[in-house]
Amino acid sequence: MKTLIKYNLFLVSLIFCFTPTQEVKSQDFGADVVSSYVWRGAQFGTGPHVQPWMELGAGNLTGGIWGSFGLNDDASGNELDLWVSYDFGPLALTVTNYSFPGADGTYSSGGVFDGDIEVSGSTSLGPVDLTVGYFTDLEALYIEAGFPIGPVGVAVGYGSDAAGAFYAGGESGLVNVSFSGEKDIKITEDYSLPVFGSFIYNPDAEAAFLVFGFSL
Repeated sequence: MKTLIKYNLFLVSLIFCFTPTQEVKSQDFGADVVSSYVWRGAQFGTGPHVQPWMELGAGNLTGGIWGSFGLNDDASGNELDLWVSYDFGPLALTVTNYSFPGADGTYSSGGVFDGDIEVSGSTSLGPVDLTVGYFTDLEALYIEAGFPIGPVGVAVGYGSDAAGAFYAGGESGLVNVSFSGEKDIKITEDYSLPVFGSFIYNPDAEAAFLVFGFSL
């Protein structure tokens, strides 16, 4: 099953590469710079990270690549992910391949298509955004609900590990409670810099993080 998912992800990537330009409805790229890389209540690496991304869209199908690269000598937080998503309207399904560098600097032993596969779905239930993700090989489940309280975005995430430590040390529990905000800082008459910040608390690990970043 895992091999089939990886094959399909590779095939869709090829379709994007060889699709005529006039059929590609949208393309975009950019980067975030963050004071630290915290994902679903866990910190990866140390210090600031640059997180570039690129994506292409054709109709309801979107695919892209996302990376995180530390600005110091610690490569433990480096990451390179490929993803494909299809929007069915009330529900969006996404397949993401997470890959991490080995000792020689390459990503996964078989390349960027040989990482950890997660299948996820997202939808909105009124003001609540719901995301459910499952790592097919690691048997790790993550459920997150996000909602606004005035100008503050709130997210609550639950992790469950059926095989080994991943979210909650092989068990289950709340792993992510975050409060986020964002604003634009005016630089010139024609350009404003988007900045954002989050306070993140992991109840299971009893760990807290304060993250600041800006988008380019």
